[in-house]
Amino acid sequence: MITEEQEISQTRYCSQCGALNFISVRFCGSCGHRQSEINAEQSRPNNWQQLQQAALFYGINILVCALSSFVNYFKDIGWSLIVEVVIAGTAVIFFAYNWDDCKKLLRWPSFSWQKLAGYCAIAMIGGVIVHYSVTWINVTVFSRDGDYYSTFKGLPGGAFLLIFFLAVTPALFEELGFRGYLLKNLLNIADTGQAVFMSAFLFAIIHFSFISLFWLIPFALLLGYTRVKENTIWYGICIHFCFNLTACLFELL
Repeated sequence: MITEEQEISQTRYCSQCGALNFISVRFCGSCGHRQSEINAEQSRPNNWQQLQQAALFYGINILVCALSSFVNYFKDIGWSLIVEVVIAGTAVIFFAYNWDDCKKLLRWPSFSWQKLAGYCAIAMIGGVIVHYSVTWINVTVFSRDGDYYSTFKGLPGGAFLLIFFLAVTPALFEELGFRGYLLKNLLNIADTGQAVFMSAFLFAIIHFSFISLFWLIPFALLLGYTRVKENTIWYGICIHFCFNLTACLFELL
């Protein structure tokens, strides 16, 4: 009978996506990447160190998001810009620090215009459904309606600022941080399904909106599984941008 220690010693992590495979497997069962002939002990990452690093990344994000959500002092336009810079900088720093593991995600293998159009169409349809659902809930349950554009309305180029800060920067830097660095990190610690769900749940939590969990978690799951399936963050960036852009267009109409 094979013991648990023996079973672990016969596995290794895929150098492309981080999924766990048996040494005897020549191609990764998750991404299909050809496995190199390296010792399993050498390929196994330091799980505790990676977990600590992921906790630091998430701690910075949740602290900054909590301040911007609950402390009025951090809600004016000046501090909002600083919050965006900190979130973007954190994503870039952690992604760059793990460059050897993460750089593969900046490639765009098997790019397809048809596939990109399909993903973007799904994102925009989802954005329309979420907009009307959230508006109905806010008006019916809370007797209010959100207005993100009011923050930028009095500024020069307010419409462009709205799209930049609500569609462009979240799509780029949240994908870089959460589906780039964090998910890559979690794939070294847990199996694919667990890693995708954990990253989705953590992503939803930092928005500090209980009512939004009904769409944030499915949306983050879509982004996570797309990242794993396509082995790139670029489809996720486009999906995220189109989804948020749809919300911005409703604000501007």
